[in-house]
Amino acid sequence: MRDDAPKRPAPALRRLHLLCLLALIGAGPSAAQDWQAFKQAFVSDDGRIIDRFHDAISHSEGQGYGLMLALTHEDRPAFDRLWKWTSENLQVRRDALFAWSWGKRPNGEWAVIDYNNASDGDLLIALALLEAAARWNHPPFRQSALRIVRDLRTQLAVARNGLQLIAPAYFGFEADAGFVFNPGYLVLPAFSRFAQAEEKKFWERIAADSERLLDLATFSRFGLPADWVLLQNGRASVHTEKSRHFGFEAIRVPLYLLWGGRTDRLQAYAPYLEFVERSGYLPSRVDLIDGFVATEEAPAGFYAVMAACAERLGKESLARRLQQDAWNKIGSETTNYYSHALFLLARIKLDRP
Repeated sequence: MRDDAPKRPAPALRRLHLLCLLALIGAGPSAAQDWQAFKQAFVSDDGRIIDRFHDAISHSEGQGYGLMLALTHEDRPAFDRLWKWTSENLQVRRDALFAWSWGKRPNGEWAVIDYNNASDGDLLIALALLEAAARWNHPPFRQSALRIVRDLRTQLAVARNGLQLIAPAYFGFEADAGFVFNPGYLVLPAFSRFAQAEEKKFWERIAADSERLLDLATFSRFGLPADWVLLQNGRASVHTEKSRHFGFEAIRVPLYLLWGGRTDRLQAYAPYLEFVERSGYLPSRVDLIDGFVATEEAPAGFYAVMAACAERLGKESLARRLQQDAWNKIGSETTNYYSHALFLLARIKLDRP
């Protein structure tokens, strides 16, 4: 299937920039307008989330983000388009999981470019479908979600060092020294929802052991989660072959804690927020091995996530400052789909019973 969307981004991106500038002068768009601007900039007419920063490819994770945002904004037409594209183009494996990457092949064809799955995408898509089934009273969404949940359980469950966990993908993460996990893939609210829908004891165990992994996988004087960890002999260490940092991947750990209303666990970010408040900026990454804090500022989406954390922890002045900084930065990030997605995803709350 050929997608021409990558060839015509300019008008939508200019409009997105304009909306962000309006926000800075006090005439900011509503949440609905933010979502409309995101769609125009990063969503093709047929429902593909476009990562313009990486050769206009699409990821299962991005489709999951889009579905969650469409659900949050009560946009059923967009949700239907996103799900149709996702199911037709990424749900092409022998199981119900999703090929993680879709883009332009060397021969010029637009199609799947990596059939391995990524469990964060699978989890987000299944969560969005379960939530949508309940919100819009549409049983087929629930049926589709349960197929994904079943195959997450049967294909990706791994037992390591007394922990029952969901692997990052079907293959590629078994290391000679142990097993590699991504804390940013631990979508705790999804595990809680799955426990209500399918194999309660299994998913409750996954949720509990994922929290145990989070406890093991914090490092540096700030106690931050690593982008990637190696679990070996009951201990977690920073998997330096992939990343030494709290950064691009691990920023999603506090995001999902926010979704689940886990103020108890967000307390762990208080020391880092104190550093941010003193230093006057949010670093793009923290080196968890030598403690080095990047002088480069994080993108707007990171600011939005940490602003929401500060607000949840009662740090209202810091929250306002970080959110303003997020607005100041977002307008210049016209091709950064991930930052824009985080900017909107930081507003989601799923902490109802």
